[in-house]
Amino acid sequence: MTTKLYFTAALLVLFSVGAIAENVDLVTLPARDGVQLTIYNSEDLTLVKEIRYITLKNGNNRLQFSWANTLIDPTSVEFRPLEHADEIEVADTTFPGQKPQHLIWNIVSKYEGQVKVEVTYFTSGITWHMDYVSEVNTDETSMKFRGYVRVFNNSGEEYENAEVRLIVGTINLVEKIADLARRYGIPMPAEGEAQYKDLKAQAAREAYSKAEKLAEAPAHAGVPAAEKAIVKEGISEYFMFTVGGTETIQNGWSKRMLAVKADDVNFDIVYRMRAHQYGPQPVRFFIWKNDSEHKLGESPLPDGLVRIFRDNGQDGLSFLGQQVINYVPVKADIEVNLGQDDLVFYETWKMDEKRLNFHFNWSGNKEYVDGWDEEQKWVDTIHNYRAKPIVFELQRVWTGDVEYHSDTETTLFDFHTIQAKLTVEPRSKAEYAATIVTHNGDNAKQNRIKLK
Repeated sequence: MTTKLYFTAALLVLFSVGAIAENVDLVTLPARDGVQLTIYNSEDLTLVKEIRYITLKNGNNRLQFSWANTLIDPTSVEFRPLEHADEIEVADTTFPGQKPQHLIWNIVSKYEGQVKVEVTYFTSGITWHMDYVSEVNTDETSMKFRGYVRVFNNSGEEYENAEVRLIVGTINLVEKIADLARRYGIPMPAEGEAQYKDLKAQAAREAYSKAEKLAEAPAHAGVPAAEKAIVKEGISEYFMFTVGGTETIQNGWSKRMLAVKADDVNFDIVYRMRAHQYGPQPVRFFIWKNDSEHKLGESPLPDGLVRIFRDNGQDGLSFLGQQVINYVPVKADIEVNLGQDDLVFYETWKMDEKRLNFHFNWSGNKEYVDGWDEEQKWVDTIHNYRAKPIVFELQRVWTGDVEYHSDTETTLFDFHTIQAKLTVEPRSKAEYAATIVTHNGDNAKQNRIKLK
């Protein structure tokens, strides 16, 4: 790879300036000792941390950095010694006019020898997306669950053996920039101004650092560390997700990395009948939790596409379905809608209807009806043609002032939706009967369902 980034192409050079400024010692350094990428898709902003070992001489040193042909933001580049920090000082940073896309750190060191340092900067052009693959066994009783991160690198620079971390969620950087401006007693700069870019880099560093500290903090007071990893600030909510291991992220390429691995994951199969959401027939859901019981739960899971396959018993896989999921907190459910199942059929019939409890009123010389009740009797039937029992969740919406009665246990999902759960045995059917009384006109008092 050809690059002008001296740090990353092993062309980081150190100049030691003695009494005579022209006497310059050129030192070519080895490759990075480590690099870490923290990628935030929403702002196309990646924080790069590089670890290097450099050799300093006692006195004045000049360290050159170049970002030619890359998307590095030069105003965000920072140098920090990780060893002998009290003996090393960055006196100033200059941008030589004769060398565009270069900067030089003038470093004063009281220490002579090799020093571990950290160089950080923001770059653009690095993005990620997540996808998940679930392989269910033939009997549909357990699964292998994998999560993969694909990183796309169009930054102009190659990162060898990089640790990858993802910022998931939303950071309100504009609000944070405004806070910094108030803190410094300056007007809020316009988005294109250099000062805005400086404040944005500082705000992002602070946000990333807060997410990192929460993610790495030990559990205390009975609260698992993973539950504390969510940062909530105003309308912002985000967390840091770390991909295990290291990978080389080549420029102009994408890299797919294993980020989540769980075997023998138990899950539930639930059929949901919600005509107002899914249409006139039930849909099948696979449901499991992001928790330790399901071999997960070490971290919230980022947004991504879940694809589910089933072992067909013939050394192959059958595709069952897919769904995009929003990020899943620890202990929350992962739910994948696999669509309609031809072996489970639902029908509903209105068995009886009548009007009663009329309320009359007079207007002039005429009597008229200004209130009445409508009583309906419904029977819902679920046919299960599968060879094993199924769990069936029924939701029905009833508007108006409704009194609702069923001999089957029924709860309220919300103020106008009932919910019941039934088990339907193999190759059989189950019936759910209900009586619904709707109050109309002056008989109606409020818009809600009342279970009787």
